[in-house]
Amino acid sequence: MKPLANATAMKAVLVAALVTCGCGDLLTVSDPNRITGDELDSQLPLVANGVEASFHEEIDVWVVYQALLADVYQSTDTSATLKNIDFGRVSGHELGSIGNAWTRTLGTARDAEERFARVLGEAEAASSPLTAQVRLTVGLAELYLGMTFCEWYALPADAIVSDRQLLLQAERTLTDAMGVARLAERPDYETAARAARAQAHLLLEHWSGAESDASAIPAGFSYAAVFPLDANRIVQLSSRHHHRMAGLMYKWWPLIETGDEPGFMMDPWTGRPDPRIPVFHAGELGDDMETPYYSQWKYDALDDEIPLVHSDLMRLIVAEAKGRAGDYAGATGILNELRMPVGLPAHATPSNGGAMAELVLWERFAELFMEGQRLIDLHRFGLMRDVFEALEDPARPGEGRPSKWGSGCSAGGAK
Repeated sequence: MKPLANATAMKAVLVAALVTCGCGDLLTVSDPNRITGDELDSQLPLVANGVEASFHEEIDVWVVYQALLADVYQSTDTSATLKNIDFGRVSGHELGSIGNAWTRTLGTARDAEERFARVLGEAEAASSPLTAQVRLTVGLAELYLGMTFCEWYALPADAIVSDRQLLLQAERTLTDAMGVARLAERPDYETAARAARAQAHLLLEHWSGAESDASAIPAGFSYAAVFPLDANRIVQLSSRHHHRMAGLMYKWWPLIETGDEPGFMMDPWTGRPDPRIPVFHAGELGDDMETPYYSQWKYDALDDEIPLVHSDLMRLIVAEAKGRAGDYAGATGILNELRMPVGLPAHATPSNGGAMAELVLWERFAELFMEGQRLIDLHRFGLMRDVFEALEDPARPGEGRPSKWGSGCSAGGAK
């Protein structure tokens, strides 16, 4: 995986792997589910890490499914589920298990904060790093539910609400998380919450807030989902040295050279290899034994991290905000700052909004490759139908193809 420039990753963990609390002996717990409530009262860091883990452990499959419904991946397996998503024949419930898991995260977080208040006392809990950690996780879960589903369940009312309502709730929760983190003297949690709030602002088109929050994130910051060995299912399901169930879509094949070593997709603006898009094609076939297999190579180890919010994403948010405000020179300058470290020539400043949007979309594709963001971009730019109609592929019509998950979704995305 290409590391983020000067990455100073603040890592979350799965199950009982505790990174931020320094809890030592807790790492030896073999089955946290067997710990009684009284025992958890004396192991509160394990409670907080369990909440965070319950959100992170679904990110890998989420990325695969997002890529399949977008124009990033295609099915290279015989699985009906993967083929149906690839062809746009979705019922809206394919990601239901992920949505249910994130809803459980919200409930588990509520229980955890009640435990903190009971054990520590309300005053201490209100400024505890444990509360900051859990509150950040709640905000992230609400953010991801809002940017994934048309509508979903929300706590505390346990009612179905729209994606916009979920995103507005995420804004509020992440603001609360920043306040608690400040009291707890945990700038890492505060920065992660601010970065996530910038993403919420972007999706809600609160451009001044998006630019302000994103501009405050320091270079090199990254908050990532961290996986123990043998757990990253992007690698397990869709890489050439494991299962080849899904691979890069055929529209990208002309930009990928065949070789015995990993390489990079070509930058369509210059024809040069783009190190932000690691790929691998050595001429093999997918698991269906008929489709040429073009593998992502951003994640090639089973314990590779998956970035959630990071400084490069923040720079893209600032660039888009400037572009939306008509500052094409400022927006292009930021995009070129991201291209320079990987050796790509600068873009010329566009003269109109359409050309500016095209640059932003491509740079987001490259910088956020295999981070689940492409489908979100096709939705919010209203491009799903246009992108798939341009393929002229009867198996993948643009008409009726949803750009978000869940029942009641309108096809094509919002303009």
